[in-house]
Amino acid sequence: MLAQGSCARLDELQGAQSPVGNPVAAAAVIGVGCTSMSPALTALAAGKPVRHIDPLEAYLLAPLACDAPPPLPFAALVASARFTALVRVDAPGQYTVLGRTRDISAAAVFDKLAWQLGMDVPGGATLERLADFGDPTACALPEPATDAASPDFAFLELQAAALARARELEGGPCEQPRADLAASVQAAVVRQLASHATRALEQAGVATLVLTGGVTRNAALRQALQSCLQPLGITALARSHRVATATLLRHLHPIESATLAAA
Repeated sequence: MLAQGSCARLDELQGAQSPVGNPVAAAAVIGVGCTSMSPALTALAAGKPVRHIDPLEAYLLAPLACDAPPPLPFAALVASARFTALVRVDAPGQYTVLGRTRDISAAAVFDKLAWQLGMDVPGGATLERLADFGDPTACALPEPATDAASPDFAFLELQAAALARARELEGGPCEQPRADLAASVQAAVVRQLASHATRALEQAGVATLVLTGGVTRNAALRQALQSCLQPLGITALARSHRVATATLLRHLHPIESATLAAA
Protein backbone atom coordinates (compact mmCIF):
# COMPACT_ATOMS: atom_id res chain seq x y z
CA MET A 1 0.00 0.00 0.00
CA LEU A 2 2.86 2.38 0.77
CA ALA A 3 4.41 1.47 -2.58
CA GLN A 4 1.18 2.30 -4.41
CA GLY A 5 1.16 5.68 -2.72
CA SER A 6 4.84 6.32 -3.56
CA CYS A 7 5.80 6.22 0.13
CA ALA A 8 8.70 4.21 1.45
CA ARG A 9 8.11 4.89 5.15
CA LEU A 10 5.15 5.73 7.36
CA ASP A 11 6.67 9.07 8.33
CA GLU A 12 6.49 10.05 4.64
CA LEU A 13 2.74 9.52 4.60
CA GLN A 14 1.06 12.85 3.86
CA GLY A 15 -2.44 11.81 4.83
CA ALA A 16 -5.05 9.08 4.77
CA GLN A 17 -8.20 8.85 2.71
CA SER A 18 -11.35 7.30 4.14
CA PRO A 19 -14.76 6.73 2.55
CA VAL A 20 -17.75 8.70 3.77
CA GLY A 21 -21.41 7.83 3.33
CA ASN A 22 -22.39 4.33 2.32
CA PRO A 23 -19.37 2.01 2.55
CA VAL A 24 -18.53 -0.16 -0.43
CA ALA A 25 -16.14 -3.00 -1.13
CA ALA A 26 -12.49 -2.64 -0.23
CA ALA A 27 -11.52 -1.55 -3.73
CA ALA A 28 -13.40 1.69 -3.25
CA VAL A 29 -11.75 2.67 0.01
CA ILE A 30 -9.63 5.47 -1.31
CA GLY A 31 -5.98 5.40 -0.26
CA VAL A 32 -6.65 3.16 2.71
CA GLY A 33 -6.83 -0.33 1.24
CA CYS A 34 -9.77 -1.63 3.23
CA THR A 35 -12.27 -0.18 5.65
CA SER A 36 -10.87 -1.99 8.68
CA MET A 37 -7.44 -0.43 8.14
CA SER A 38 -8.68 3.15 8.12
CA PRO A 39 -8.57 3.64 11.94
CA ALA A 40 -5.19 1.91 12.09
CA LEU A 41 -3.67 4.15 9.45
CA THR A 42 -5.20 7.21 11.06
CA ALA A 43 -3.47 6.28 14.32
CA LEU A 44 -0.16 5.52 12.61
CA ALA A 45 -0.31 8.79 10.71
CA ALA A 46 -0.99 10.88 13.80
CA GLY A 47 -1.14 14.56 13.01
CA LYS A 48 -1.70 13.94 9.30
CA PRO A 49 -4.90 15.08 7.59
CA VAL A 50 -7.63 12.52 6.91
CA ARG A 51 -9.76 13.28 3.87
CA HIS A 52 -13.19 11.73 3.52
CA ILE A 53 -14.14 10.66 0.02
CA ASP A 54 -17.63 9.89 -1.25
CA PRO A 55 -17.23 6.35 -2.64
CA LEU A 56 -19.77 6.78 -5.45
CA GLU A 57 -18.07 10.00 -6.48
CA ALA A 58 -14.77 8.14 -6.56
CA TYR A 59 -16.19 5.68 -9.07
CA LEU A 60 -17.33 8.60 -11.22
CA LEU A 61 -14.00 10.42 -11.10
CA ALA A 62 -11.73 7.40 -11.51
CA PRO A 63 -12.05 7.30 -15.34
CA LEU A 64 -10.65 10.84 -15.53
CA ALA A 65 -7.42 9.64 -13.94
CA CYS A 66 -6.70 7.15 -16.73
CA ASP A 67 -3.99 7.78 -19.31
CA ALA A 68 -6.69 8.39 -21.94
CA PRO A 69 -9.62 9.89 -20.02
CA PRO A 70 -13.03 9.99 -21.72
CA PRO A 71 -14.16 13.38 -23.00
CA LEU A 72 -16.62 15.30 -20.87
CA PRO A 73 -19.52 15.01 -20.62
CA PHE A 74 -19.84 11.24 -20.32
CA ALA A 75 -22.17 8.80 -18.63
CA ALA A 76 -20.98 6.23 -16.11
CA LEU A 77 -22.63 2.93 -15.32
CA VAL A 78 -21.56 2.18 -11.77
CA ALA A 79 -22.27 -1.44 -10.85
CA SER A 80 -20.42 -2.37 -7.68
CA ALA A 81 -21.14 -4.27 -4.48
CA ARG A 82 -23.15 -1.34 -3.10
CA PHE A 83 -24.18 0.73 -6.10
CA THR A 84 -26.09 0.28 -9.33
CA ALA A 85 -26.50 3.69 -10.91
CA LEU A 86 -26.28 5.48 -14.23
CA VAL A 87 -24.89 9.00 -13.86
CA ARG A 88 -24.06 11.79 -16.30
CA VAL A 89 -20.74 13.46 -15.46
CA ASP A 90 -20.30 17.01 -16.80
CA ALA A 91 -17.31 17.88 -14.59
CA PRO A 92 -15.99 16.97 -11.14
CA GLY A 93 -18.84 17.84 -8.81
CA GLN A 94 -21.41 18.22 -11.59
CA TYR A 95 -23.50 15.05 -11.82
CA THR A 96 -26.98 14.13 -12.99
CA VAL A 97 -28.47 10.82 -11.92
CA LEU A 98 -30.07 9.22 -14.99
CA GLY A 99 -31.12 5.99 -13.32
CA ARG A 100 -30.57 4.08 -10.08
CA THR A 101 -31.66 0.89 -8.40
CA ARG A 102 -34.94 1.09 -6.54
CA ASP A 103 -34.07 -1.76 -4.19
CA ILE A 104 -30.81 -3.74 -4.24
CA SER A 105 -27.70 -3.69 -6.39
CA ALA A 106 -27.11 -6.05 -9.30
CA ALA A 107 -24.10 -7.41 -7.42
CA ALA A 108 -26.35 -8.42 -4.53
CA VAL A 109 -28.21 -10.78 -6.85
CA PHE A 110 -24.98 -12.51 -7.87
CA ASP A 111 -23.57 -12.62 -4.34
CA LYS A 112 -26.69 -14.04 -2.68
CA LEU A 113 -27.15 -16.64 -5.42
CA ALA A 114 -23.51 -17.72 -5.25
CA TRP A 115 -23.81 -18.06 -1.46
CA GLN A 116 -27.01 -20.11 -1.80
CA LEU A 117 -25.28 -22.41 -4.30
CA GLY A 118 -22.30 -22.84 -1.96
CA MET A 119 -19.92 -20.93 -4.20
CA ASP A 120 -17.35 -18.22 -3.56
CA VAL A 121 -18.49 -14.69 -2.76
CA PRO A 122 -18.27 -12.10 -4.32
CA GLY A 123 -20.27 -14.13 -6.79
CA GLY A 124 -20.05 -12.22 -10.06
CA ALA A 125 -17.00 -13.92 -11.54
CA THR A 126 -17.90 -17.30 -10.01
CA LEU A 127 -21.38 -17.32 -11.52
CA GLU A 128 -20.09 -16.04 -14.84
CA ARG A 129 -17.83 -19.08 -15.14
CA LEU A 130 -20.70 -21.41 -14.24
CA ALA A 131 -23.03 -19.61 -16.66
CA ASP A 132 -20.71 -20.46 -19.55
CA PHE A 133 -22.00 -24.04 -19.27
CA GLY A 134 -25.69 -23.14 -18.90
CA ASP A 135 -28.70 -22.25 -21.02
CA PRO A 136 -29.75 -18.61 -20.45
CA THR A 137 -33.31 -19.43 -21.52
CA ALA A 138 -33.76 -22.44 -19.23
CA CYS A 139 -35.34 -20.64 -16.25
CA ALA A 140 -38.36 -18.35 -16.36
CA LEU A 141 -37.48 -15.36 -14.21
CA PRO A 142 -39.50 -12.20 -13.45
CA GLU A 143 -38.90 -8.97 -15.30
CA PRO A 144 -38.17 -5.83 -13.23
CA ALA A 145 -41.14 -4.23 -11.51
CA THR A 146 -40.48 -0.76 -12.93
CA ASP A 147 -42.27 1.51 -15.35
CA ALA A 148 -41.51 0.50 -18.93
CA ALA A 149 -40.27 4.03 -19.65
CA SER A 150 -38.19 4.36 -16.48
CA PRO A 151 -34.40 4.06 -16.60
CA ASP A 152 -34.34 2.87 -12.97
CA PHE A 153 -33.33 -0.66 -12.05
CA ALA A 154 -35.00 -3.21 -9.75
CA PHE A 155 -33.45 -6.54 -8.78
CA LEU A 156 -35.17 -7.68 -5.58
CA GLU A 157 -37.87 -9.77 -7.27
CA LEU A 158 -35.28 -11.39 -9.53
CA GLN A 159 -33.12 -12.23 -6.52
CA ALA A 160 -36.05 -13.81 -4.67
CA ALA A 161 -36.95 -16.00 -7.66
CA ALA A 162 -33.33 -17.04 -8.19
CA LEU A 163 -32.87 -18.00 -4.53
CA ALA A 164 -36.11 -19.98 -4.52
CA ARG A 165 -34.94 -21.94 -7.55
CA ALA A 166 -31.51 -22.49 -5.98
CA ARG A 167 -33.13 -23.97 -2.87
CA GLU A 168 -35.05 -26.40 -5.06
CA LEU A 169 -31.75 -27.61 -6.51
CA GLU A 170 -30.10 -28.29 -3.14
CA GLY A 171 -28.79 -31.82 -2.90
CA GLY A 172 -29.38 -32.53 -6.57
CA PRO A 173 -26.85 -34.82 -8.26
CA CYS A 174 -26.69 -32.90 -11.53
CA GLU A 175 -24.68 -29.72 -12.09
CA GLN A 176 -26.48 -28.71 -15.28
CA PRO A 177 -29.54 -27.15 -13.58
CA ARG A 178 -27.21 -24.99 -11.49
CA ALA A 179 -25.40 -23.84 -14.61
CA ASP A 180 -28.74 -23.12 -16.31
CA LEU A 181 -29.84 -21.04 -13.31
CA ALA A 182 -26.58 -19.08 -13.29
CA ALA A 183 -26.88 -18.41 -17.03
CA SER A 184 -30.53 -17.38 -16.75
CA VAL A 185 -29.89 -14.99 -13.85
CA GLN A 186 -26.87 -13.49 -15.58
CA ALA A 187 -28.95 -12.97 -18.75
CA ALA A 188 -31.73 -11.28 -16.76
CA VAL A 189 -29.33 -8.88 -15.02
CA VAL A 190 -27.50 -8.09 -18.26
CA ARG A 191 -30.76 -7.56 -20.14
CA GLN A 192 -32.01 -5.08 -17.56
CA LEU A 193 -28.75 -3.14 -17.26
CA ALA A 194 -28.26 -2.92 -21.03
CA SER A 195 -31.83 -2.03 -21.97
CA HIS A 196 -32.32 0.57 -19.23
CA ALA A 197 -28.92 2.15 -19.86
CA THR A 198 -29.63 2.36 -23.58
CA ARG A 199 -33.01 3.97 -22.93
CA ALA A 200 -31.49 6.61 -20.67
CA LEU A 201 -28.51 7.35 -22.91
CA GLU A 202 -30.70 7.96 -25.95
CA GLN A 203 -31.85 11.14 -24.20
CA ALA A 204 -28.72 12.03 -22.21
CA GLY A 205 -26.79 13.74 -25.00
CA VAL A 206 -23.47 11.99 -24.36
CA ALA A 207 -21.24 10.07 -26.73
CA THR A 208 -19.44 7.88 -24.19
CA LEU A 209 -20.52 5.40 -21.54
CA VAL A 210 -17.86 4.43 -19.01
CA LEU A 211 -18.25 1.13 -17.17
CA THR A 212 -16.97 1.06 -13.61
CA GLY A 213 -17.43 -1.34 -10.71
CA GLY A 214 -16.91 -5.08 -10.45
CA VAL A 215 -20.16 -6.13 -12.15
CA THR A 216 -19.16 -4.28 -15.33
CA ARG A 217 -16.30 -6.74 -15.82
CA ASN A 218 -18.92 -9.26 -16.93
CA ALA A 219 -18.20 -10.17 -20.55
CA ALA A 220 -21.86 -10.72 -21.46
CA LEU A 221 -22.76 -7.26 -20.13
CA ARG A 222 -20.02 -5.58 -22.10
CA GLN A 223 -21.03 -7.37 -25.28
CA ALA A 224 -24.71 -6.48 -24.79
CA LEU A 225 -23.92 -2.81 -24.18
CA GLN A 226 -21.70 -2.64 -27.25
CA SER A 227 -24.46 -4.15 -29.38
CA CYS A 228 -27.11 -1.76 -28.02
CA LEU A 229 -25.05 1.44 -28.04
CA GLN A 230 -23.03 1.13 -31.24
CA PRO A 231 -26.04 1.84 -33.51
CA LEU A 232 -26.65 5.01 -31.48
CA GLY A 233 -23.08 6.22 -32.00
CA ILE A 234 -22.29 5.81 -28.30
CA THR A 235 -18.95 4.29 -27.31
CA ALA A 236 -18.80 1.99 -24.29
CA LEU A 237 -15.44 2.07 -22.51
CA ALA A 238 -14.55 -0.76 -20.15
CA ARG A 239 -11.09 0.08 -18.88
CA SER A 240 -9.57 -1.21 -15.68
CA HIS A 241 -9.86 1.74 -13.30
CA ARG A 242 -7.95 1.94 -10.06
CA VAL A 243 -10.45 3.84 -7.99
CA ALA A 244 -7.72 5.12 -5.69
CA THR A 245 -6.53 7.47 -8.43
CA ALA A 246 -9.71 9.46 -7.91
CA THR A 247 -8.20 10.90 -4.76
CA LEU A 248 -5.79 12.86 -6.92
CA LEU A 249 -8.66 14.46 -8.79
CA ARG A 250 -10.57 14.98 -5.57
CA HIS A 251 -7.54 16.81 -4.19
CA LEU A 252 -7.04 18.87 -7.36
CA HIS A 253 -10.74 19.77 -7.47
CA PRO A 254 -11.70 20.69 -3.89
CA ILE A 255 -15.43 20.49 -4.50
CA GLU A 256 -18.21 19.90 -2.05
CA SER A 257 -19.06 16.25 -1.56
CA ALA A 258 -21.66 15.11 -4.04
CA THR A 259 -25.11 14.31 -2.70
CA LEU A 260 -25.82 11.53 -5.16
CA ALA A 261 -27.27 9.25 -2.51
CA ALA A 262 -30.00 11.77 -1.83
CA ALA A 263 -30.57 12.89 -5.43
